[in-house]
Amino acid sequence: MATLTAHTSPRRERYGVAIIGAGAIGSAVAMALGERGIRAALIDLDLSGRLSSSERNAGGVRATWWQPINIALSRASIRYYESIRDEIGFRQKGYLILYDDARWAEALRILPIQRDLDHPIEALTPREVARRVPEIDHLDGIAGATFSSGDGLINSNLLKAHYRARARADSAEFIDGAFVHAIETGPSEARLFCWRADAALTDAQVARMLTQDEPGEPALGRMIEIVADAVAITAGAWAPNVLKLIGLDSPTAAVRRQLCVVDSRAVTLERYGMIFDSSGVYFHNDGPHILAGYSPPEEPAGYSFKFDGEEFFQREIWPRMYARASCFERLRFLSGWAGLYEMTPDRSGILGAAAPRVFEAHSFSAHGVMQSYAAGQALADLIATGARGGGDARSLGRERFATGKLLYEELHW
Repeated sequence: MATLTAHTSPRRERYGVAIIGAGAIGSAVAMALGERGIRAALIDLDLSGRLSSSERNAGGVRATWWQPINIALSRASIRYYESIRDEIGFRQKGYLILYDDARWAEALRILPIQRDLDHPIEALTPREVARRVPEIDHLDGIAGATFSSGDGLINSNLLKAHYRARARADSAEFIDGAFVHAIETGPSEARLFCWRADAALTDAQVARMLTQDEPGEPALGRMIEIVADAVAITAGAWAPNVLKLIGLDSPTAAVRRQLCVVDSRAVTLERYGMIFDSSGVYFHNDGPHILAGYSPPEEPAGYSFKFDGEEFFQREIWPRMYARASCFERLRFLSGWAGLYEMTPDRSGILGAAAPRVFEAHSFSAHGVMQSYAAGQALADLIATGARGGGDARSLGRERFATGKLLYEELHW
């Protein structure tokens, strides 16, 4: 853990819920609690989210999943995003997913389940794919595809800002530069002991404190104490570190994923939404460029933000894109970044009660932004009334890992 220098500045303001982690999920929970008359305090080491999965993602929103709970959470969220589409830059241009023989039969089996949950999706033959997206001119090995018109692309930063504005309107308080180092729960309240920085922290300081992997340069700050009726842990990839403070384990593993911004003078994908190839590469139009990503299956778990740059693009992304579309022959690498997936063993999120007065919503395994609205509503229902909404979110509780009732999500890209 980073070395800290602090002076004491006690604080004992009482909140309904103290939320640890103010990314898309935490901010959505705060908004939902405010709608129910519960005041929240959100505690985050870096509210701007420079290292958060909410910021370092590909911007996709889809309800094309194979587990009913994931379909339901995404469909409920999409309906909300449709109501504020201009505010959050929601572009419903669809998802095209290409399948090889190994997965196509299962994709067809899941179609009725998706449609029963009000997800607009159609099955396409390879010939129909070529007609709809003529840029894709190499369909060797493709058995079929699905196209879901209600899915699309979103500005995750604008979505997070929307949640925060709504939460602040209901008196939520956002506490920036704060690191929770101890939690005590009792019969009537929970107490959080936090260190808060006196000045802005660098990316390196934020990374060291969140991962607790090595000592760093000392930073000046003060100790604060926050008292609440309950605690909600929404810390994404860092949730396991927070849960350790109350003696709980988490099966979540942080896994690096890399995204590249590329240029092509020969093609524009402006007409389309997200395209997933059977090889695992995914891409979509990004202004005048193309955003493309790939997650090697052998990528080790760990808190790594190292971006391998053009070498990664040339090795992993370009060959897969060019093998599918000859118009990608002259793609030119421009920039990119690395972020984190927070993966559970079954690639579905964790949402529910973790311990007395402690709740959790995290580890959505690359679908946190797209399910954030419904996840926030479900957790707020649980906190406020003990009811679990959001498409029977009871199945997402941590107990499933002990009972073996896993919700393995095949479409986890």
